Amino acid sequence: MTVQELINQQMDHFIGKLIAKNQISIEKVIEVATHTGAYLIRNRHIQNKGISEEEIAMVLQSLIDFINHNFENQFNQDDFIQVKDKTLELLKNPAFDQDIQEYFKQFYQ
Repeated sequence: MTVQELINQQMDHFIGKLIAKNQISIEKVIEVATHTGAYLIRNRHIQNKGISEEEIAMVLQSLIDFINHNFENQFNQDDFIQVKDKTLELLKNPAFDQDIQEYFKQFYQ
């Protein structure tokens, strides 16, 4: 499965849950995208004992492509910068591994 396919699958699942709970908003999509991206980057880092800048850029671009495709004309350049910045900021948190598990629990209840 490619990174884009994995992101599409995960984002479809999480967005579907937000819609079902009537919680969909631009802010929520950005929140889910940043957590999904950070999780994928972290997992690739763990699996491969490192991750290149190109791989990080590929994950971020795949998130933006998903948002562009599914929410056409609803997000602007500032939103995409926010996705990138917040994704990378999440990874700086020393408690990231525990926090990300807690975050995603809401989508599996």
